[in-house]
Amino acid sequence: MDDIKKEFQKALEILKNAMELSFKEYKKNPSKKNEIIGLWEYTLGEFFQYFYKVSEKYDAKDLYKAITKVMIFGK
Repeated sequence: MDDIKKEFQKALEILKNAMELSFKEYKKNPSKKNEIIGLWEYTLGEFFQYFYKVSEKYDAKDLYKAITKVMIFGK
């Protein structure tokens, strides 16, 4: 489990950095709003598609549903 935790910590730092850069870019140039949103839409879309495919690959719909619930409701 330690390896999973380390990967999530790295991913969280990367996402925080992307978020910070997104808001800095928006503050500097609000006309870039749609481009920034597009990047987030694409990235999150790719993530959710992969998430679903992996749950099917490992026949783990129960884990998929539980993680989805956490993402939507927080717990």
